Amino acid sequence: MKYRLLGSIFLLVIMMVTLLAGCRSQFVRPEQRTYEDGTYRGVYIEKDAVQVQIQFTLKEGTVTAASFRHLWQDEHYRLKTDKEPYRSVIQQYQEALDHLVGKKLAEHLADLYRPGDIVTTRVDGYSGATIRANKMISAIRDGLNRGVYSYN
Repeated sequence: MKYRLLGSIFLLVIMMVTLLAGCRSQFVRPEQRTYEDGTYRGVYIEKDAVQVQIQFTLKEGTVTAASFRHLWQDEHYRLKTDKEPYRSVIQQYQEALDHLVGKKLAEHLADLYRPGDIVTTRVDGYSGATIRANKMISAIRDGLNRGVYSYN
């Protein structure tokens, strides 16, 4: 009886170790994987509204082009607005996105978490830290997860 109980406990421990080893997370951030050369499109949606849509091109892991297809915050804050201060804030977003062009995505996507360090455009009442870089990062990761939109 005693050996049977010990055998059952031993078997249970072996099963748990095997299960935990098999379920161990092998998470790799999307930008740290290898991706095919081509153009990617990604989107960040909040409250059923497209907030940020980005198109970018990768060649050997380097961003060769990047642009916004959509940028929205409220009724004044559109990609093609000439109203201030919104136009200048959009320039801040563009400057942050342009920071990635010519650089390895895996090495520089995290730079967007500190937009105040890479954006030089200043706007009264706004700073580079005002932009929602997390939305840009999410849109880029979404594009990577979706895969190549078009091959060049």
